[in-house]
This record gives sequence, structure tokens and C-alpha cells, in this order.
Amino acid sequence: MFEINELSDKVNLYEGLMEEEKFKILRSKKIDAKVIDYLMYKLSDLYIEILGEYEGPLFELMSIEKLESWCWQTTESAIVFLNDDDYIERGNLKLDERTPEYYHSWICFKFNNIEYVLDPCLNLLCQKNDYSEIFEIDVKGKVSAEAVKKELIRQVTASKEEDDSAGYRVFQSFMKSCMGESYDSYMEDKKGEVIACGSKDVNAPLYRNDAGYKTEIANGKIKKLTVHYYTGY
Repeated sequence: MFEINELSDKVNLYEGLMEEEKFKILRSKKIDAKVIDYLMYKLSDLYIEILGEYEGPLFELMSIEKLESWCWQTTESAIVFLNDDDYIERGNLKLDERTPEYYHSWICFKFNNIEYVLDPCLNLLCQKNDYSEIFEIDVKGKVSAEAVKKELIRQVTASKEEDDSAGYRVFQSFMKSCMGESYDSYMEDKKGEVIACGSKDVNAPLYRNDAGYKTEIANGKIKKLTVHYYTGY
């Protein structure tokens, strides 16, 4: 088993590291408690449901490693609570020689003029320069928090307008005739949920995302968000 200082020497010498060694280095670097408090405050109104198996606040699910494979949905859901100029990066991480291209997304944010990465799906919080160096990141796409917020609000608003349309009422009537008595309980469970329409464009605000969103919006801002993950990638 390598000691931390031995692992750090390997990074400085640009020697290949195994995945577990890279994670050990990043988790050995202490993060100011104020950064953690800041994120917990900012993300306190985000609630996540994963299929029908797990649910809870982001940090709770992150700590028990239940967010892996849900990177697109999680980064896009969390970023809406951060500052407009914070951003998501999407691209490849080099975990080790066995996995030189791990397609992924992560959140980049500033606190007291230092840039950090929050990677909920790999259970990492660290300074961005450490994350970038150790994983040798290859960025394929980037989108601001502001753009994600605007697009999510646009889709939620458009969906609500559609729900009030005559065409949608006809669709509801058809679904009720098909589902019978189970329709009311189904609609109650899904009440207020909007399924995201994600793009295949890596620079799009919502990318490969078909999660369900229940939102509380006031004065053009997302105040509370419950997101339901249906399909992972």
C-alpha cells in the first residue's frame, strides 16, 4: 500500500497512477470547512430520487456513493443553485491506464477566489487544479450555471403551458380511459413533474438528461427542486 507522500511523488514525476491512488491523493487534501458549509447551504433545497430505490439530499446520496452513473442529471440539477458564472465541464477523465477515457461531467465553482470541483458522482470535493492535473482532464463541453437555470425554467414553464392546452386535455382523457382507476393515483404521484428534454450537444444546458423535475420558482429563480432519475448512462 502506498503512503500519501509516495503517491504525491508519483504525480510530481508524472508516473502512471492507479484509480484508487488518484482518489486517495485527492481525498487526502484538506478542504476548508467553510467551503463545505457553503455548498451545504446552497444545495439544501435540492432533493434527489433515484429510480424507486434511493432518495435524499445530494450530500447524503453522495456520501453513500449512490450517484455514480448519474453525472449529467446530478451536475445539472445542482448547478442551478450556484452562482451564474459557475459552470459544468463535460469530458474525459483518465482514471488510470485501464480507463484512460472516462466520459463524465463535474461542477466548477469559486469560493473566496479559489476554484473548486464538486464531483458528486465520484464523491469528490477538491481544488480544480488538483482535479485537472491528477485526472488529466480532456474537456469536450462547458456550460454556465446561468444557462442551465434559464433552460430548466424555460422547459418547466413551457410544459405547464402545454398542460393547460386543449390538446393536452384530450391526451389526459385518452390516458384515463386506458388506465382506469389507476390513472388518478398515477397523476397525483407525477403532479407538477416535468420530464427534461436533454440534447445530444455536449455544450447544451441539459445534456442527455431525461430526469423528472418538480420545481418551485419565484422571481425567475429556482427556489426548490426535486429531481427524479429514471435512466442512467
